[in-house]
Amino acid sequence: MKLRNIAILSPGEMGHSVGRYLRDGDFNVMTCTKGRSERTQKLSQKAGIQETGNLDELVQSTDLILAILVPDQAKNLAKKVAAAIHRTKVTPVYVDCNAISPETVCKIDRIVTGAGARFVDGGIIGGPPTDKQMPRLYVSGSYENLVLPLDRYGLSVKPLGGEIGRASGLKMCYASVTKGITALQAAALITSWTLGLNNELLEEFSESQAQRLKEMENLKSISTKSFRWIGEMLEIAATYRQAGVTSSFHEGAAEIFSLIAESSIGNEHSETLDLSHTLNETISIFAEQLERRQTENP
Repeated sequence: MKLRNIAILSPGEMGHSVGRYLRDGDFNVMTCTKGRSERTQKLSQKAGIQETGNLDELVQSTDLILAILVPDQAKNLAKKVAAAIHRTKVTPVYVDCNAISPETVCKIDRIVTGAGARFVDGGIIGGPPTDKQMPRLYVSGSYENLVLPLDRYGLSVKPLGGEIGRASGLKMCYASVTKGITALQAAALITSWTLGLNNELLEEFSESQAQRLKEMENLKSISTKSFRWIGEMLEIAATYRQAGVTSSFHEGAAEIFSLIAESSIGNEHSETLDLSHTLNETISIFAEQLERRQTENP
């Protein structure tokens, strides 16, 4: 199968960057941003991604669809695309690249293949592509090799072989550590703030765990990501539960990211992020939101 036309749903923070690099690789890249936020529409335009009028037109025009959006919208998107496939009688390849559990991706597989399309389980590890680095797209399932032509165009495609769920499972295990640690760091600093020990804790980290304190500086930008990570933590919790491991760690992480997303800076994006805040000032904002919650729900 020769891939020429690629659809990105949705061209947000990750998707628009992937689309831009695919365009540089001479692929025709398209999307349908109807119903998406103004920010997503602007990012898509900035990346030079071609806009189609509706999903029917999109699926008729594409060879392969990359679904890249927040986890809690993955299933709903698959249903909408499956309905469009039913109406148009076409059979594109649908690659679910979302941070979802193996159990969820198997449900989406049934939705998409039930409409007659081919399905690939995908898991993206790494940030949006740049000229210096590209994320890894792990893929699994019977049609995983159909994604290989995208390799090196903003994505490093890595087939895992085997059944649907392997790529998503790898993504869940990886993110359970990287993002789980971020949630733990935020929780520790918020707690130290409420105990009046924030300066003492940071001083101790500077003396005994300097590298870890350096990592904690990344919390100054966590407000741009926390709203996307709530659903991801719940999918990780479901993955752990299915494996017979406690889900409590990541249910708690989802709660921390929810607190951050509700704070006064929780609606920031990379374009509007104010990095002038110190780490202490950032944590104080999250602690204020915690106090607000406790006041509203005594």
